[in-house]
Amino acid sequence: MKEISTTASSVTWLGIDLAKRRWIFPIIAVITTTLIGGIYAFSVFVLPLEAEFGWERAQITAAFSTAMFFLGISTFIGGLLTDRFGPMTPFIVGGCLMVLSQILAAQTSSVAMLIVSYGVILGSGLGLVYGSVTTPLMARWYPDKECRGLAIGVSVMGLGIGSLLAAPLWTWSIEAVGWRTTFMLTGGVFLIVLVVLATLIRVPTSGMIFEKSTGWRARTAVDPLPQSNTESPDFTLGEAIRSRYFALMVLLFFLTIFGGLMVVSKLAAYARELPPGGPGLAATTAATLVMLLAICNGLGRPCWGWISARIGIRNAIVMCSLSMGSGMLLLALGSTLPIFAIGTLVTGFAFGGTLALIPIMTTALFGAAYVGRIYGLIFAFGFGLGGFFGPLKGGALRDFTGTYAPSLYIALVLCLISATLAGTLLPSSGNESLQRPHQRNAET
Repeated sequence: MKEISTTASSVTWLGIDLAKRRWIFPIIAVITTTLIGGIYAFSVFVLPLEAEFGWERAQITAAFSTAMFFLGISTFIGGLLTDRFGPMTPFIVGGCLMVLSQILAAQTSSVAMLIVSYGVILGSGLGLVYGSVTTPLMARWYPDKECRGLAIGVSVMGLGIGSLLAAPLWTWSIEAVGWRTTFMLTGGVFLIVLVVLATLIRVPTSGMIFEKSTGWRARTAVDPLPQSNTESPDFTLGEAIRSRYFALMVLLFFLTIFGGLMVVSKLAAYARELPPGGPGLAATTAATLVMLLAICNGLGRPCWGWISARIGIRNAIVMCSLSMGSGMLLLALGSTLPIFAIGTLVTGFAFGGTLALIPIMTTALFGAAYVGRIYGLIFAFGFGLGGFFGPLKGGALRDFTGTYAPSLYIALVLCLISATLAGTLLPSSGNESLQRPHQRNAET
């Protein structure tokens, strides 16, 4: 595994010892994921694009589904590049794609161009950036399991906050200067923020060692040398894929993301559906619920990370899946505002937890050395496919039945399956760390 400045005994930025201030890296990640999270606010562009081009809504939202798919695929690539070259390379390449996507989206004149710019290019850029500064970076800076879960939860918190900030800002900008200029301004924000953050990104070097009592410090002659790839307890990608837990993590991710992203993408429309199809809430009430969903989504990530350190990761995943299932049930039955609002809050909080708990368990199972590529592939299959098919099938079933309730009941069943599988097949608290196959064979 190749890293930046592999033999230095410290990492600094403008004379500041970053190893002594490792809390900076979750902050870098949460700022970055806040930019990424803006993608969930794409719906504010739908009406302006419909008005100008007369496109069907399904054609426009295809750009969002495409972005979700490429976000999943490129997260694996970003993790792979991070493991090999350090986080700087995928972060810079991804940032360039993010800026380019907004420039091209501003020139949109066809559905195909929108899908390529906002879907393919933006989704790819977001995934490269996400795959470099979240789980792989936190796993390296936080080898202490007591803090790792919270750090990973904080690092992905911005995905929930991003849409909360982007939606009103984009709405105001579209009304003031139009959707084309709004895309250009967004590209400018991407450029400025990501350039500044890129100068801060570092990883621990082989000349450093971590101790719980003192934190990161320079490695001395009496300290043990870094372990070789053969001696390391951390799984390679191939070893992880051959483990039964890899497929299990993909499945758990898919089962919860399928319903979670269906709600995230359809909540406003469902809230405004007139009875019996929905609760028939006013536009302002629906918008408020979308904001509350985003807040709970963001808060759920560090909170569930903290919870996992207290009750065990497996127990947290089971509770999170059951919570999301409860939220789906309340939304399906939510003919009144109080029930619908509680369902929204519970679903958002649990959805955020899923995005934190899956990488936390992945790191605990397979180790930190290659977690970028391992979690990246789990994300590609679990989130990518769940994020693509969940909103798509949920919308299709609603068109067929006239209500979102059947889709929510299906999501409820999937959450119950997820909780059952997690509770029976995942290792118990304190036993998550797996032994590599060749080391297990050597002992026997």
